[in-house]
Amino acid sequence: MQVTDLENQIRQILKEELSTSGKSSSDNINQPDGLGNGIFTSVDEAIAAAKQAQEAYADKPIAFRKKVIKAIKDGFGPHIQQIAEAIHDETGMGTVDAKVAKLKNALYNTPGPEVLQPEVETGDGGMVMYEYTPYGVIGAVGPSTNPAETVINNSIMMLSAGNALFFGAHPGAKDITRWTIEKLNEFVFNATGMKNLVVSLDKPSIESVQQMMQHPDIAMLSVTGGPAVVHQALTSGKKAVGAGAGNPPAMVDSTANIDLAAHDIIVSAGFDNNILCTAEKEVVVEASVKDELIEKMQHEGAFLVTDPHQVDKLAEMTIQDSGDPDRKFVGKDATYILDEAGISYTGNPTVVIFEAPKDHPLVKTEMLMPLLPIVTCPDFDSVLATAVEVEMGNHHTASIHSENIPHINKAAHRMNTSIFVANGPTFAATGVGDNGYYSGAAALTIATPTGEGTTTTKTFTRRRRFNCPEGFSLRSWEV
Repeated sequence: MQVTDLENQIRQILKEELSTSGKSSSDNINQPDGLGNGIFTSVDEAIAAAKQAQEAYADKPIAFRKKVIKAIKDGFGPHIQQIAEAIHDETGMGTVDAKVAKLKNALYNTPGPEVLQPEVETGDGGMVMYEYTPYGVIGAVGPSTNPAETVINNSIMMLSAGNALFFGAHPGAKDITRWTIEKLNEFVFNATGMKNLVVSLDKPSIESVQQMMQHPDIAMLSVTGGPAVVHQALTSGKKAVGAGAGNPPAMVDSTANIDLAAHDIIVSAGFDNNILCTAEKEVVVEASVKDELIEKMQHEGAFLVTDPHQVDKLAEMTIQDSGDPDRKFVGKDATYILDEAGISYTGNPTVVIFEAPKDHPLVKTEMLMPLLPIVTCPDFDSVLATAVEVEMGNHHTASIHSENIPHINKAAHRMNTSIFVANGPTFAATGVGDNGYYSGAAALTIATPTGEGTTTTKTFTRRRRFNCPEGFSLRSWEV
């Protein structure tokens, strides 16, 4: 056998193997591995690897993107309970059951490549087509309240759009975030042969996030976190999607189904110990149904604190001098907070409720813990005006419980929030439902300051226009 024949056979075998595995011989040539599975020791090295991966990925067909997303879903599916427990163990916030529901929602309900259908207009003047194409490498930042959920949700959206991403982990959830990114890269590589579509650092820090935001090879930013890091993104000079603060009021008018309202509000406010930014943070109720609502809330698992001095103690204990909630209590069980405050209770309450005026600190602070103040108003107009006031102009989330359609319509218009829910728990608007996950689109990055609202795959694409003036229409021939 000639040497050239042997070489040709070897090349053919390698070509077939690479084709079968989904690998391309040009995808990973000289690509830096860092510490492996998408983890690097420096921002520059991580972004360089992601950029090289994205340039190869951008040339792949949509079918390849679908293969990547399927690998992520199939890979993480068996690990949901393990991830939920790991998040709870590391952060100490929320509940395992709620995290299972959020992980299922992120994994199975996040929009993928299927939403990127082109738009076409044809007529005598020719054809116009709009397509959705990637930005490049996106710099993403996640919170400690939803670490793995945000990695999965952001990755599915951004990879579906053809991007790669650098993920800045919150130091308070660095271990589970790193594990999630490493496993994601492992799943994708095993299915497609591509590396480093999602990258991160072995030692995340505020400084590394700041460096990433200024890096010339980061084409876009997406920040799910506190006001400070969102502000950094918005002042970076780059295209930015920012998820801002919220203080969602739940309005209850005199026509509401009080049984349903009490159930939905307490279940939703207690979900994951109220760490969702969409969760009900205060109730604004019409006076005529206030007592009934409070009674029904107690039947749903809430504990009522009636002593004003104890309410003030809760505020003093959980709000720092800076006005921010004390992280010691963020996402903690209601029983833990009551124990720390020295307040006696019975049973195993999931939410602490109490009456308070609209200017009380626990009303006007986004607490991220199961403390739910109740503000009473004489009529619906004052309920709505108060809800607008205590929402603090965040335009994030609000809800109403009412059987009066004009009230619902007026409230939705006046609140002008990114999410508005009528007669349901606010977590329904994030895609989470009573069956563990919901058929709606998952929403973990809710971009209120920058106006995108609940983000989808389209959020992370450029909308590009293609014109063909030479007429193309099946309705006519001559132009």
